[in-house]
Amino acid sequence: MIVRPSEYLERKLRTTLNRQVEEIIDREIKTISFPGGHTVLLEGDTASNLYYIIQGIVRGYYVDSKGNDITKCFCGEDDFFSTEGFRISSPSTFTIECLEDCKCLQLPYKSLKNIANSNKNISDLVSHLFQMEVGKQEEKSKNLMLLNAEERYRTFCIDYPHLHNRIALKYIASYIGVRAASLSRIRKNQKLEKN
Repeated sequence: MIVRPSEYLERKLRTTLNRQVEEIIDREIKTISFPGGHTVLLEGDTASNLYYIIQGIVRGYYVDSKGNDITKCFCGEDDFFSTEGFRISSPSTFTIECLEDCKCLQLPYKSLKNIANSNKNISDLVSHLFQMEVGKQEEKSKNLMLLNAEERYRTFCIDYPHLHNRIALKYIASYIGVRAASLSRIRKNQKLEKN
């Protein structure tokens, strides 16, 4: 149970907050719940909040010219999402939906920017988190170009050990760039190899 958002974030992010930052966080951050299937942000809308997932999974996806959705990313417990709007202050280039019931901390961008501008530890933490996010996207791009489908699925399972059994096959397939039927064959072959 969360007593105070500042206490929770201090523990989860392994950082120390000064009293002024704690007060801002506890005053301006809310705990919010979304049902599975809820769209948190539509492509083209402008976000105003960053979210930290306490429980649940979300995915970000693009829609191509034929109306197919293509999974960009997944976020689960202890991940932030809706970071694009914080970084670039313009309409979202993709949609974010909840794959499960989600419980999150909602951090207004304005509050986070004020905290980061006044506290070097938080500024450094935000910078570090964004560098990690860019690194993940670079790794995904490299894998899509250099690895075969089986290798991409194995990498996905390593990268998301706590999520891959909770996400529908079609979403994993679109994330690693294969058809769902192909991913079914890959998973079946991997099970046979283990036996």
